[in-house]
Amino acid sequence: MDNHTAQDGQAQLPQGLAGIGQKTCYSGLILPARLVHRAGTYIANLPVAIRLRPAMLRDAGQAALRRTNQRLAVSGQPSSPAGLPVAGTPRVGGIPSRITLTFNPSRAYPYRHIYFTFMTRGKITYLDGIRLHRALTAGVCLVLSRQDHLNRINVFPVPDGDTGTNLSFTLLCILDNTNRRVQVHAGRTAVAIADAALDGARGCSGVILAQFFQGFSDSCARLRRLTVKQFTLAAETGYEYSLQALSEPVEGTILSVIKATVESFKERTREGVSDFMLLLRDTMGRAEEALRRTPEQLEVLRKRGVVDAGGQGFVYILSGILDFITRGSIRSRWRPEEVLPSAEAPEPVLARPIADTDMRYCTECLVIGHDIPRNKLREAVMGLGNSLILGGSKERVRLHIHTDEPQAVFDVVRTYGQLAGEKVDDMQRQTATAQTARRRVAVVTDSTADIPAALIEAYDIHLVPLKLHFGNKGYVDKVSITPDEFFQELATNPHHPHTSQPTPGDFWRTYQFLASHYDSIVSLHVPRVLSGTLQSAENAVMRLPDAHITVLDGYNATVGLGLITATAAKAAKEGKSHEEVVAVARAAINRTVFYAVVKDLSSVVRGGRVPPVYKTIADVLRVVLVLSMTTKGKVKLAGVFFGRRDTTRGLAKWVARHVDLEQTYDIFISHSQSQEEAQRLAGLLPELGLRISQVHITDTGAVIGAHAGLGSLILALQPAGLL
Repeated sequence: MDNHTAQDGQAQLPQGLAGIGQKTCYSGLILPARLVHRAGTYIANLPVAIRLRPAMLRDAGQAALRRTNQRLAVSGQPSSPAGLPVAGTPRVGGIPSRITLTFNPSRAYPYRHIYFTFMTRGKITYLDGIRLHRALTAGVCLVLSRQDHLNRINVFPVPDGDTGTNLSFTLLCILDNTNRRVQVHAGRTAVAIADAALDGARGCSGVILAQFFQGFSDSCARLRRLTVKQFTLAAETGYEYSLQALSEPVEGTILSVIKATVESFKERTREGVSDFMLLLRDTMGRAEEALRRTPEQLEVLRKRGVVDAGGQGFVYILSGILDFITRGSIRSRWRPEEVLPSAEAPEPVLARPIADTDMRYCTECLVIGHDIPRNKLREAVMGLGNSLILGGSKERVRLHIHTDEPQAVFDVVRTYGQLAGEKVDDMQRQTATAQTARRRVAVVTDSTADIPAALIEAYDIHLVPLKLHFGNKGYVDKVSITPDEFFQELATNPHHPHTSQPTPGDFWRTYQFLASHYDSIVSLHVPRVLSGTLQSAENAVMRLPDAHITVLDGYNATVGLGLITATAAKAAKEGKSHEEVVAVARAAINRTVFYAVVKDLSSVVRGGRVPPVYKTIADVLRVVLVLSMTTKGKVKLAGVFFGRRDTTRGLAKWVARHVDLEQTYDIFISHSQSQEEAQRLAGLLPELGLRISQVHITDTGAVIGAHAGLGSLILALQPAGLL
């Protein structure tokens, strides 16, 4: 077998195709005509370190030889994905600088030159904005692919199983808001990342991470490029900001992992490391070790046999970045064997009983103002809960707190600036979901569905709330404001309330969390013609292609939508399949009707849900209008009756005349501060001949109440047997 040395050349990949610091080296193996039919071993002397595994080199060689059906053999065995140790070859930085290729032609090769393509790596001495964003994107992708695992191991500070969801939401907000704002200037890109993180931060770990990016960007905002030393200083500032954000920092959390990472950066920088590849490679072990120690620092982690979920998320970010630099590609999927063995939690870890959380609601908001005094703000809200985190700048502060009084928190915070992005999660419901064995189907609806609290609990119904505003004062429907509080505000506030639909992000967080604990999701919502809520849900589903989610237009609202949702949720609770639950929901949609009597039509006309002529008819003829819905979800006039003095009896009589009295019904009734009249209606219906299997009475929610007004009565009927 003859040996020949290749002639080496080098070319740069187009921008955006190669990883950080990676280049393509074209080694042309010049084969004399007399040797093209003979087997030979050829040495490729490469000017920089090889960064591909033998399998990848083999693929490249086969691609070059695909016309001749030849085989390329690569000598040596890989010791790691980062290098190819071949005996006797010179090395650059501990990595081989040449590789031996064996070409075994089975017949004469018709060409004079054979070209093999290698991906190689040079020294990475700086990060510009494009490189910084590209590296972070790689880390984000790894977190997204492992968010279910993060949810499963989430036990601190509350075992509500949503750390993966919250971190993913935070990081996705960064990508969504920066993909079109990436600049070559590293500092400006870092500022854009920090701003996006602050806007989208969710959960304890998300807010801490956002504060890390805030400190990082403040340190390097004016720098066009970041050297290793400047990067280390920025990371150190980020850690300091994260530490300051917490009222009571705890060891054994994401903070411990960030601290170990920054300390490693500082040590390697003092040792003279100027290559980002070496900096990250050497730091990875320190970060992993800090993560492994978290159970030693937090008793709850040790008892559950898991590491800290937030810390694991930060390690995933570092791993994704390092893998990107090493391999030159962003992997959205991560093989299970590449996860830290000590970080893997057994599936049933959260199925074991865990004590109830001290506070019920995870409450967050963004405060926008000028020169916001964070220390005073911290003191003002500290007594309202625990797990307080404040992050951001003087103009924008992200607040996170666990509390039993979310509206009290919002009221205090509102005195320091304008509120945005209010979010309230029921941690007790989340914890109950996380601690229950994985189930088949989750049922979701929005807060326009009025459902008795007992049925929400019994059937595990998940609500995505709408929001309403009195002027600049905002509330989260059925979470930060009760129906009683709403009507008190309605009576005293000079501003008429305005409602707003949930954002796609609100649905994304709900769906992503539930997808970690259920096999599939059925989501039922207020009609498309009345609200953009359904569109928000559909937009969220588009961003979750791997989740099994069916979104349905309920063509109903208030207790009508509530009765439909309860019917579907009961089927899910009974263990029916996704397709069966969808079929039950569709049947309920087709067979459920609701009728409403509104004392004052001004609000519903002002909201555009009914035409002004309806109010004119009612006022001129002095009749009571019975409102219902078409099969397409539009509000319609179902009928009228005389008797304004006793609208409850009038509605009961009207319903008795317009339904099949041979049929037995399940009934939901909601009221706006009219509990006695709702109970009276429930008693009158059977007296007038209606056969009733079960009847449930509940309050009309604030969003519906904003349109229906005080004193309204709403009735939904469905043939018995579905619920």
